[in-house]
Amino acid sequence: METTTFKNKGMTVAALLLVLPTVYFILISILKYGLGVDGPFDSARPILESMGIQDSLGWNINLLILFGPLIAFLLCIIQVLNIKWHFTSESFLFNLSIKKKWFPLSVIIFSAGVLAILVFYFLVENYQHS
Repeated sequence: METTTFKNKGMTVAALLLVLPTVYFILISILKYGLGVDGPFDSARPILESMGIQDSLGWNINLLILFGPLIAFLLCIIQVLNIKWHFTSESFLFNLSIKKKWFPLSVIIFSAGVLAILVFYFLVENYQHS
């Protein structure tokens, strides 16, 4: 039998830090384009442009905005999942359980919500109504 679990609070903090730039960018974009509040976006624009926000997808801030929540989700999911398997000649036992570790679980829910927002935005932005 083999058991796989990961325990590390530092990984959870790193995962949360990977999600925060995406949340910040989404919030300042909603404020500017949805609510007409230009201040936060306009003040962050020079920094974002220097990090390559206007460039195509490459080694720039765009990768962090797109894949930060996904990496955060994966970093936290390996902390709370407990996987056990056992092979015999007659059977195969596979046991999957979730540990009640509230900080990683909350980061999982938070990053999954941010991923859902990004997917929803992608679908709505690229919808071709005929």
